[in-house]
Formats: sequence, structure tokens, C-alpha cells
Amino acid sequence: MKFNTLSSGYLPEFGKLIPGKVRDNHIVGDKRILVASDRISAFDRVLEVLIPEKGAVLNAIAMWWFEQTENLVANHVIDWPDPNVIIAKQADVLPVEMVVRGYITGSAWKDVESGLFSEKYGFEITPKMIEGGKLEKNCKLKEPTITPTTKAHSGHDEPLTAEAAAALCGKEYEKITKQAVKLFMRGGEIAQERGLLLVDTKYEFGWLNSKLLLVDEVHTPDSSRFWMADEYKSGVEMMELSKQFVRDIVQKSVLTQKDATETSHRYIKLYERLSGNAWKPTSDDVTVQQRVINNLTRKGHIKGGYVQILAGSESDDWHVSKIQSELDNLKIPHGHQVLSAHKKTQELLELIADLNRSLEPVVAVTVAGGSDALSGVVAHHATFPVIACPPYKDEISYALNVHSTLQMPSLAPALYCKRPGNAAQAAARILANNNQNFAARLE
Repeated sequence: MKFNTLSSGYLPEFGKLIPGKVRDNHIVGDKRILVASDRISAFDRVLEVLIPEKGAVLNAIAMWWFEQTENLVANHVIDWPDPNVIIAKQADVLPVEMVVRGYITGSAWKDVESGLFSEKYGFEITPKMIEGGKLEKNCKLKEPTITPTTKAHSGHDEPLTAEAAAALCGKEYEKITKQAVKLFMRGGEIAQERGLLLVDTKYEFGWLNSKLLLVDEVHTPDSSRFWMADEYKSGVEMMELSKQFVRDIVQKSVLTQKDATETSHRYIKLYERLSGNAWKPTSDDVTVQQRVINNLTRKGHIKGGYVQILAGSESDDWHVSKIQSELDNLKIPHGHQVLSAHKKTQELLELIADLNRSLEPVVAVTVAGGSDALSGVVAHHATFPVIACPPYKDEISYALNVHSTLQMPSLAPALYCKRPGNAAQAAARILANNNQNFAARLE
């Protein structure tokens, strides 16, 4: 069975891709665009299997919780234009994640068992802190406890003592911890009303104009652990309505498509239990990718197609400017980078790999003279159309450059246009096949 899933959230019109394990990000001025993919990670590794509906469910749960908690702390949400996309305020995010625990389970229990807990966090979990006084796996704390960690851009978050976390956060650390506990207490109350236990979670905060904002996500199954309240018993294994279900599988074997489907069911079950609403598939008649593009285009966030101009040298800017001018006339979004296939090979390949992940249709226009390796390298590695438009200033350079471009090797299908205006027109016509607005402009 083929599932309708979203593997990438790259939208070139928003500029540089800031990839995350699950969310792909773009920063545009004072806004951050977060696209929740259907990827899932475990132990700092993104797994190959995609989880149907995961990105949309995560956003739906986060948005539901943002509404429940906005009277406690302001959040970063500006707009929710598509199930998988949230547009948010760009805040100065704190380098610390506030992990709040209501139960001793997972990594915390392993650290208690091994005797490493106090070394990592600067205090000890004792039986006096536990309801019933018995320190065992999945036991309930009398009061929520904070175990902060670093916010790693790659790799694993590292445990912090309260003193180390305060040094990173500054004088407002105590205020932030109190806010985290308030959020957790509210989350626990609401979960309990719905027959759930909020076991533990992580919060991320940021500052914007001296105001504290709750950012990223809140009480989702990726960031939090939930158990069924009527099934809870200290010291026994619990059914997970969270990513822990995936972690448990990956520790022993490989995540299968059957496991991915079960993960999707558990995430949806959590949404339905919390919100009281039945989950409706987000894409029945189109792919998730096309739905995202349609929604963002309809709401004016993007135009729905992109031309990437690539030049081999800054000396070709005069030629590039003619292509840009025609694309501007046609109101086609475009970007320009100078990346020599000889001198900046790795950067070029990384850009092509990103563009291959684009949700939007992409066309590349390459501008390189002499030995035109640029067009060949791009055309060989790209999954999108490539139009070569070599620069020339006289008949001699024209003959030399065109001859080089036309001699593309096998499996490097670069198209060719002599005139910059024609290259722009050709790119626009390719994009118009998937975009009625572009087609109308060409008419």
C-alpha cells in the first residue's frame, strides 16, 4: 500500500533551508516558517520510514495546546495556513530545553538505576519525592521536577544542572522554570480530564521584544510522553501514546511500515482523545505536497514555483541580470548563486540535493562558459529540468561556449537556450504546466 506522506518541507521561495530532524525551517524577515514533515527520529537518527499524517497531527495537537495555554504564556504562532505548516514569530530562542517530569521513567529511570542522575542534574531523586515512597520505574513524583538539557543543533541534548542552565539563560531562569511548571500542571489537569496522564515533556522558550514566548511545539507525542490514566500502575510497563513506542522498537529491530501505521494510529488517537474531534485525512484528492503548495499559494505566502539561476563566475553577472530581468517581468520567483563546479563542487552538490527535496516545482538555469562543467554536473544530479544558457560577448566566445554546452555527456540532460530571455521564458513555461497563475501571465 502506498501512503500519502511528506518527506520534506523545503520551499525555495522562502530562502535558505534550515533542516531539522522532523521540521524543516525557513527564516523570512521576522517570521519563521515551520513545515512539519512525516519523518520521525529516534536516538538522534532520522528513520527511513515515514509516518502517515504525522506532521499534520503534530501541528494539530500543538495548535490545540497553544490555545489551551495562551493565557499562561504567549506563544509564537502567527498563522496555520496548512495542516503541515505553521508561520511563527522569529524569537531569540534560549539555548536550554526545559524538561519537566511528573514520573520517573525513560532516561531518568535509567540514570537513577545507574546512579548517574545526581551527577547529571545536580540533585538526587529520593523515595521522599515519590508518591507512596517507593522508588521504582514509572513511579509518580509528588511534585513536577525540572531536568534541563542543552538545545543541540545536531547530535544529542546534554543534561544540565540548574546552575549551568541558569548561566546559559541569565537572570530570568527562575521565572522560566516557574512558567514551565505552570504549563506542565495545566497540561496534566487537562490530560487527566480526558483520561490521560501527561508523564513528561520538554518546552522551548524564546524572547521577543523583552517578552517570553513559548516556541516550537507543546505537549505533542514527539516532545511528551502520555499514558492512559486508567491503565497506570507504578512499576509496570505502560502503553505509549508517544514517540517512545518507536524508540522501543528501534532499540530491538527495524521500524517497519506496519509499525509506522501503528504509530500514526497512536498519534491520531491522542489527538482525538485530547480534542474530542474525529481525525479527518488531510489529503484525499491530492498529494500532501500539492496540498501544501495549493494552500500556501492561495493564501499569498508563495507563488508556487521557483527558478534557481546558477553561475560559474561573478564575471557572468551581466548575462545573469538579463535572465533575472525577464523572470521579474513574468513575476516568477528566482534566486541566484555563484557556484563553480570546479571550485565549489561540494556546495553545489548540497544545493542540488536541497532543490531535489523541494515541495515546489523547480527549474535551474545554468550560466557558464569555457569548459561548461556546471551545466553537466547540475543536470546529472538534479531531478528537475536544467536549462543551460552560456554567456557570450562575441561570435568567438559564442562558438566556444555553445560547443562546450552542447557536448553534455550521457545522463546529463541539460537543455539549451542561446538568448537569456528565451531561457527565462522556457523556465516559465515549464513551471506553467503546474501553475495556472504562471500560465496566465505567459498568455
